[in-house]
Amino acid sequence: MKVCPACRVDYGGGEVFCPVDATRLVTTSQISANPLDPDDPLIGRVLAGKYVVERRIGEGGMGLVYQGVHRDIDKRVAIKVLRDDLSRRPEVVARFRQEARSASRIGHENIVDISDFGETTRGASYFVMEFLEGEDLANVLGREATLGPERACAIVLQCCRALSATHAKGIVHRDIKPENIFLTKRDSVDDFVKIVDFGIAKMSDIETDGAPGRKLTKTGMIFGTPEYMSPEQAAGKELDHRVDVYALGIILFECMAGRVPFEGDTFMGVLTQHLFAELPSIRELNPNTKINRELELVIRKALAKDPDDRYQDTEELADAVQCALDGRLSRATAETPQAVRMPPSLGDLDPVPRRKSPRWVWAATVLGAAGALAWVALGSGQSSPPAPEAPLEASAAPEEPTVVDLRPIPDALPAEPAEPAEPAPELVRVRVTTDPTGGAVIYGDDSTACEAAPCTLEAAPGAHLVLRAKLGKRRGRVAITPTQDETVLIQLKAPRKAAAKKEVSEQPAPRRAARSSDLKVPEWAQ
Repeated sequence: MKVCPACRVDYGGGEVFCPVDATRLVTTSQISANPLDPDDPLIGRVLAGKYVVERRIGEGGMGLVYQGVHRDIDKRVAIKVLRDDLSRRPEVVARFRQEARSASRIGHENIVDISDFGETTRGASYFVMEFLEGEDLANVLGREATLGPERACAIVLQCCRALSATHAKGIVHRDIKPENIFLTKRDSVDDFVKIVDFGIAKMSDIETDGAPGRKLTKTGMIFGTPEYMSPEQAAGKELDHRVDVYALGIILFECMAGRVPFEGDTFMGVLTQHLFAELPSIRELNPNTKINRELELVIRKALAKDPDDRYQDTEELADAVQCALDGRLSRATAETPQAVRMPPSLGDLDPVPRRKSPRWVWAATVLGAAGALAWVALGSGQSSPPAPEAPLEASAAPEEPTVVDLRPIPDALPAEPAEPAEPAPELVRVRVTTDPTGGAVIYGDDSTACEAAPCTLEAAPGAHLVLRAKLGKRRGRVAITPTQDETVLIQLKAPRKAAAKKEVSEQPAPRRAARSSDLKVPEWAQ
């Protein structure tokens, strides 16, 4: 039997949300217990002969959390005790034990430390963890609605480091959300992250007792909080660590926009949006956001529907976030598929290669191009092209093809027929396409390159080319310096319409008072 905490209506089926007010249903024992009830029977008890339970301070998905003290060394601890109504279910007890085992084996400064495990005299399982002072990210967002990019990214970067250590141990958290990101203070760091609640973490080598080979989780079972669940989680598919990458993308989105991208009144309504709905624009949800285009593209890639289109691990995500803070793109971000880059406002970002491993070495190319141009310009008056006085400085190359002024440079004639003429440089072929197709392509000096794209142009290698394209009212422009045959795409965009002036509130829309669910193990999925 479950109860709606808002309207107090009982439901005996497999409902997850109240059909009247969309509030998450809870068990009767949950709704009758006050999290701060001083008459709790555990308060004042001594567990394992050393942990004195002082007061109840909250509750998690499966258990109640108490403040305690180790009476021998006078150290404060937090004690998480499995609920009585769940202690009689072996599969839930196994999952509760797994939470302690998962967190304790990681050993990372940004993961809550679990130091002990046991059972109360009434048979309820508990574990002892470090006591944290501070608040979770959900409380911060509930109070402030949004965070600045630097603060939000600093929090996510710590989460990336913690989850990299988690994934290296073969553990996938699967329930990363603001409520499970606890912010405390350590030394000079105000927002020091501690990731908590590994209650539904998936461990690659954990099996249930008495059933060798049977995992605690199976394909087809849905676990997690719907607003932060990846499309593959929503579909009940086999999961890997990229679900945590997706959840961090949702959190970054929420910090910038003031709300999660997909909201709904039902559990399945939210999951359906993760599977099929287009990601909304952060700038439209929060016109006052200070997010730059690079960080917005990072978020879009992290939230790609297909896991193969996302960052493939949290280290790659961390590199992308750091580069975005510097106003540039990491290599992984620059390789984002065009379908993920949409809307078009993000499609013309210049990719910036990773500093550690540049893909192209352009110094020789630029030097050769300078020599070719000098030979073309001066060839009619000199017997041979003069060498440049100093090499030109190498320039950074784009990761993806862009576009240029593609007219071939005329062949230069040697001034003295007596000396053998150097062969003219071979031309490179540049195939130009437009999106949408059919655009007329024009050189930088307004001469026509081709009437309708796609078409192929020729140019001298190393020549700087500027191309413009138009189709109706749509316009686009690109510039490239081709050194070999390549294909370029010109995005055609309609001119922006002048929007009617209206006052914009300095604060984004207020955060929703309650999310649709904090679902752990739906009855219908067991």
